[in-house]
Amino acid sequence: MGRVIGLSVGLALIVGVITLAFAWPSADMGPNELPIAVVGPEAAAEQVQDQLDEAQPDAFDVTAAADAGEAETLIREREVYAALQIAPDGVTVYTASAASPVVARLATGIADQIAAQMGQASGQTVEVTVDDLVALPADDPNGAGLSASALPLAMGGIVVAALIGLTVRGSGRQAAAAILAPPAVGAAVAAVLLYVLESLDGDFLPIAGALALAMAATAWSIIGLVKLLGRAGLALGAVIVMLVGNPLSGMTSAPEMLPAPWGEFGQYLTPGAGGTLLRSTAYFDGNGASTAVWVLAAWLAAGAVLFVIGAVRAKVRAVGADEPERAEVAV
Repeated sequence: MGRVIGLSVGLALIVGVITLAFAWPSADMGPNELPIAVVGPEAAAEQVQDQLDEAQPDAFDVTAAADAGEAETLIREREVYAALQIAPDGVTVYTASAASPVVARLATGIADQIAAQMGQASGQTVEVTVDDLVALPADDPNGAGLSASALPLAMGGIVVAALIGLTVRGSGRQAAAAILAPPAVGAAVAAVLLYVLESLDGDFLPIAGALALAMAATAWSIIGLVKLLGRAGLALGAVIVMLVGNPLSGMTSAPEMLPAPWGEFGQYLTPGAGGTLLRSTAYFDGNGASTAVWVLAAWLAAGAVLFVIGAVRAKVRAVGADEPERAEVAV
């Protein structure tokens, strides 16, 4: 009976932790130093910054853009998520729903509030114009497919690592499988997102390459842990990727919409870096992806080092076990 009670308590704790890991970032979602721009002089940006800070301190990081062209450049280069251009006769908000539909709606709401305040002061209706500079595909205007890709990004690497680490024998065969599998899986996921769900725009090869790098980083890091620690390494890697990395990836909103500092921390794990790389590759010509590439490369390299250490240690143990014991000779 005690074992049954202990099992029930353990399962309750596990499910509770999983629920907390996935629900907490969404439940506590809100802007944290979210970068946006204001078209106009520095004084105009500071005025908007003060107004936003008064409503919600430290929620936004406002940058001044000299004109609409500079604002567009900042958005396309992923320096800011949106830009506001405030004129006496109206407010124009430049967005990039491909960067984050949630942030695009948030920026539009801010423009509506500013226009309403201006209308009350002038006694006239102030129009709001929305210009979506980098839009999501017409077949998936809310980015549901892109958000849903966070799960295969995380699970793909875990499944590859589990199958290779636990079923393939021999370090050489495992390394070969870990090199060949991520590009194949990445190509399959890219084909589904591009041609079946039509959730992405862009060219097939760069997107497949981004997915392959993300899955290779996850797979190699976990395979390295499995080679070094056995099944415990698989469990540790799965926890890091699924229970920590996936909820903090920011794929469903934006890293700056997650509780600070966890949104930024999530970008240094493979799901967050992979999601950023995928979004930047598909919609922004690779802009904003350099840090993500370095993060993924670092995880891949760390996994490879752990794999080599584990393989060498296993080889040493095997040689020691095969060495025959010396028989004592009586004199």
